[in-house]
Amino acid sequence: MKQTIKVILLIALGIFLLSRLLNGTLSFYIHPRFNVLTLLTAVGLMGLGIAYAIQQRRQAAHNHSHDEAHDHDDHEHEHVHSHDVTWVGLLLLAIPVVLGLLVEPRPLGASALQNREINIGNDVSLVSANAPEGSELSVIANAGERNILDWLYLFQRSAEPTAFDGEEAHVVGFVYRDERFAETQFMVSRFTVSCCVADAAPIGLIVEWPDTAVLAPDSWVEVAGTVQARTFNGVQMPVLVAESITPTETPSQPYLYQ
Repeated sequence: MKQTIKVILLIALGIFLLSRLLNGTLSFYIHPRFNVLTLLTAVGLMGLGIAYAIQQRRQAAHNHSHDEAHDHDDHEHEHVHSHDVTWVGLLLLAIPVVLGLLVEPRPLGASALQNREINIGNDVSLVSANAPEGSELSVIANAGERNILDWLYLFQRSAEPTAFDGEEAHVVGFVYRDERFAETQFMVSRFTVSCCVADAAPIGLIVEWPDTAVLAPDSWVEVAGTVQARTFNGVQMPVLVAESITPTETPSQPYLYQ
């Protein structure tokens, strides 16, 4: 019985990983550069399960069609069970499959920002801890095509908060606010990932918008406007002064990758 359960779980785990890879939700947890390794793992698990199933069927057919000597039976019995899996091992195989079916895949959002440092540019974060280092990205010449990470990288390279005054910006992110923001301010945020969600770091641009109160926390928005030097929590920094804010769906790739 345990051998049959092992076969089912190995194949199920392989199918689970493959399904997450095909529907794009695997990127909610790990960097896309690991997609090939995940594919090989999924194929390997399914192949291993099928191989065990074939071996089990052959063994059953062999035992059914041959009347073997008693000593050979003992030896064969010992050989088969020496490769048997324990119930603990089966439980470890079952846990990711069960959790994968019960827990809806979703990316990190505003609730994950609690008690985390948030990089908002010019070596400033919303807590006292050091902000994550900027990514060595190529600078996108067209300001309208820069994402939040591109802007923060540029801000960190400049010591002058007014250096980008008047430049147009168009970014997508989710809404985050707490008691440190004025009534007309919020942060348009994303998470950066270099390996997996365990190392995810929140980043964001401070946005000024007179109708901030109508924006639902954690909702995704497109923000278009111009960058202007403003004061936030007593520190002068580049702020995105919004001209339009449009609700949008969660992107298929919600994270920005370093």
